[in-house]
Amino acid sequence: MWKCTDVPIRALAVLGVLLVGIVTIAPACADSTNDVVTLSAEKISASGIEVETLPKARYTPQSEGIVTVLDPQPLVALSAQLAAARASAAAAAKSVKASEAEARRANDLYRHGGNAALREVQSADAAAATARAQQVAAASAYAAKSVDARSRWGAVLTALAERGPQALANYAEGRVALLELAMPLGSANTAPHEIQVRLPNGPSLSAQLLGPSPHAGAVLPGPTFFYRSDDGHLRTGWRLSASVPTNASVQSGVVVPASAVIWYAGQSWVYAESSPGHFRRRPVAVDARDGAGWFQAQGFRVGERVVTHGGELLLSQELLPPPGTQPASSDDD
Repeated sequence: MWKCTDVPIRALAVLGVLLVGIVTIAPACADSTNDVVTLSAEKISASGIEVETLPKARYTPQSEGIVTVLDPQPLVALSAQLAAARASAAAAAKSVKASEAEARRANDLYRHGGNAALREVQSADAAAATARAQQVAAASAYAAKSVDARSRWGAVLTALAERGPQALANYAEGRVALLELAMPLGSANTAPHEIQVRLPNGPSLSAQLLGPSPHAGAVLPGPTFFYRSDDGHLRTGWRLSASVPTNASVQSGVVVPASAVIWYAGQSWVYAESSPGHFRRRPVAVDARDGAGWFQAQGFRVGERVVTHGGELLLSQELLPPPGTQPASSDDD
């Protein structure tokens, strides 16, 4: 039989369940908003946490390109072929001069009654004609080889190859790397003198412009350019990202070191030291690469200090439950 006293009892039961839920959820909410970590100087030293001051930086907006490390051997082989074709053309030209001189001598002797038979004159004339034909063929072969070289390597590298294999010794011996930069469709047809190429392990190196490339990019369909780098550790076949300066206005701000950036919940963060021993987690943009870090036009000030080593440790400390909080037991179900 139903009694009116059942109502408050049931209400109290429901209220109790809600209170249990609030107590269980509250610590998690506090953790998600608590982005400040406080550590003693001893704890900072023992944990190996390192902090770096952000200097003023100037940044030229950049585009992203793809750099391919090329095998220089085909260019070296082409240089040898050009040298051989050029030598053949030069030898043919000398042969023409010699045979034409002999033909003139034979004709002069014959006309002036010397001891030169008509057969000798005809033979000398034929030899001169053959030499001229060989010269034309050699010159044409050299010109065709040069045109083919330009279609494959562009004017600048072809001119370098035409100086002979010795001009490419640094490339052949691995002291200098030959690079091809491909840009996105719609990029400018001019390239900057210098770009920054990012290595697989993080750091960047500079590369200097050689000239336009006649190739279509294998990865990006935009303009392509040849570059050289004096770094001897680049391996043939590597495809690397490159930062390419644009003509946009230079911006002022700071560069946050890449080592300071940590990732949590799909977002990039850094810990900034708001005061000695107090570290606050703050979002950081990672869309403007500059050397070994990320340029920030706003959100950070010159002179601020950010954690460059130990950010993950601070994050784990921040996400600890507040003191005295008991984790929910699986028996509560």
